[in-house]
Amino acid sequence: MLLSLDKNFVFISAGKTGTSSITAALLPHLTTDLSTAPFSIGLVMTTHPEIEARFSAHTGPPSRASLLEGLVMLRAAGAPFEIFVTNEKTGYSLRTSDLNDLRHVPTRLAQRLLGDELWEQSFKFAFVRNPWDWALANYAFKNRAGPVERMDAEKVLWVRDHVSLRQLPVPYRTQHAFLCDEDGEVRLDYVGHFENLARDFAAIADRIELEGRLDHLNENDGQARTDFRRLYTEEAYHLVGELWATDIEAFGYADSR
Repeated sequence: MLLSLDKNFVFISAGKTGTSSITAALLPHLTTDLSTAPFSIGLVMTTHPEIEARFSAHTGPPSRASLLEGLVMLRAAGAPFEIFVTNEKTGYSLRTSDLNDLRHVPTRLAQRLLGDELWEQSFKFAFVRNPWDWALANYAFKNRAGPVERMDAEKVLWVRDHVSLRQLPVPYRTQHAFLCDEDGEVRLDYVGHFENLARDFAAIADRIELEGRLDHLNENDGQARTDFRRLYTEEAYHLVGELWATDIEAFGYADSR
């Protein structure tokens, strides 16, 4: 989840949907002054002199950027820590030792962290990706040690069982489940498509009055693909269609069948 109180937007960042590129474009506009945020951020860690010195240098609450920089240093040093984000009004608190949990917050949890008032007045957007391409991209990302050969059923099931979508209480980790609210509905203001990343982000940038160029970062899996049957065995191709049928129907990918 990326928040800008100045530009009045919330980006719900589902994994492998152009998140790195979009984050880089939004970075200059994000809220970094934690005192203005609707939630507080706390940190529990073992003694680590370098990090303690960094935080003690602040006269007030550290900025979001400084806090995250310190957390990255903790992770690089292999030092255990737990971070918790709390909204006192809603009573919701997200506790985690995985920094990705702060970047990839599902819609229903983001709404609890921000509170209904801020959530309703913000421009909320996200991106989705063709499930056949999404499954292949996730497998390629997690297995970067070697080239990804044709996807078979075993690889598809690996994606189903190992790709984490942030505490989702569902058997299949779908993009729809990540983006839907407590009622199971996607009620964001704009859902862009990875296949039209530049065009859809330009529409969002125009809506929230952003300037700047969208670069394509983290291209470990290459550009979006369209000839999926060539990249999957027949069994694996149909398995994706079964496991992620909700995404296929909800986000307009039925023509890819």
